[in-house]
Amino acid sequence: PHEPLTEDVLGIPVRKVVIQVVAGRNIAVLVEAAVRNTILQLRGIDTYEKFVSRHREAMQSNRMD
Repeated sequence: PHEPLTEDVLGIPVRKVVIQVVAGRNIAVLVEAAVRNTILQLRGIDTYEKFVSRHREAMQSNRMD
């Protein structure tokens, strides 16, 4: 639904991810999740749509229980 952020490094656009961090959070886990998400997006997988789809299915299955 949106274009990824980029930042020029030596004239080359590099994908940029902004992560909001709260005190006490494990930054390594957040960075790993961001990297995995970026790799999936570069492979053409719409991670946002997959997340929304799984969330919708979970809500519907909970409603039927």
